[in-house]
Amino acid sequence: MEASTEQLRELSDWEPALGVVSVYLAFDPADRTGAWRTELRNGLERIRAEAEGAEHEPRIAVRATAGRLQERYEDDETRPPPRGEAGFVEVSEAPGREHWWTSGVAPAAPGVQLSPQPLLAGLLELAERGAPHGVAVISSEQVRLLRFAAGQLEQIEEWEMSYFERDWRERKSQSTNDPARAHGVSSSGRDQYDQRLEHNRERFLAEAGKLAGERFADRGIGDALVIGPAGDWTEFGKGIAQTAVRAESADRDDLISVPTGELSSHVEAAIERGRAKRDGAVVARALGDGDGRPGALGVQDTAEALGEGRVEQLVVDAAIGAAAEPLVRDALASSAAITIVRDELAEKLARAEGVAAILRY
Repeated sequence: MEASTEQLRELSDWEPALGVVSVYLAFDPADRTGAWRTELRNGLERIRAEAEGAEHEPRIAVRATAGRLQERYEDDETRPPPRGEAGFVEVSEAPGREHWWTSGVAPAAPGVQLSPQPLLAGLLELAERGAPHGVAVISSEQVRLLRFAAGQLEQIEEWEMSYFERDWRERKSQSTNDPARAHGVSSSGRDQYDQRLEHNRERFLAEAGKLAGERFADRGIGDALVIGPAGDWTEFGKGIAQTAVRAESADRDDLISVPTGELSSHVEAAIERGRAKRDGAVVARALGDGDGRPGALGVQDTAEALGEGRVEQLVVDAAIGAAAEPLVRDALASSAAITIVRDELAEKLARAEGVAAILRY
């Protein structure tokens, strides 16, 4: 899924007369019990019950909207991947405005809720966690470029050193023209050959790194993981650093010959590790752990800082739900970055009511 900043801001300003039903569903391909159906059914029953005490028009509109949502999924015997879905449906008697996204990751808090405006914190997290990643699997003489999105990994290009220049074909030479194989070759000749080959490998990796960054950028990919030996990453990293793509060395294993289908779980785990590392640094900075000073801590202090335009980055525990919504809207309006965290990182935010912020000043 790719929810743009413009779409998020538009949704943030959307406030239909009778409200919005926000739907977050999680699909587990291994689950044959249809737990997501139970979650959906219970949620729809709950919002119908909430509307029973309302006036005639909103009560009828909620019933009609819940009925349309139920019909949307009635014909689906099973739900294949993607693993998550988010939707926002205008409450109205006749079909109204709707927005839907699918994701390769499951939402942190599946459910159905009726509220005056869309609940956006979950969508922000799905958009960030489900964003496409570039993956470069490298060795000294070969580079594979892949794209990971919605839980799926696909190879998009593959290069070998010999493709770039004719004089890089020494590694394939099997004749006596190869100074390392020639009968009676001197040690200095072998040294010169080895030096030239190493130079060509470094040049190949640097040029491949720059080209990889350009290829990823052309596909709208801003983040990339590089898998391969540390020595190869050094030169490849120099090349990709010349582009707008942010790359990090995710794994030092030599996986260049592993089939794409067998790499998927490895890549997904590496992406999660990289995200946890980045988000951990954000949480630590917001809380003032280490030598830094804390930013805004807690709902009230963070809300005040947002109102004053002082927030550089808002950090929110995914589990606090609707309590985060006013903060998320203010962050979107002030162009502050937003990070939604779960699990261990969320536990660290507990002392700040699940909310903190890095301040601009």
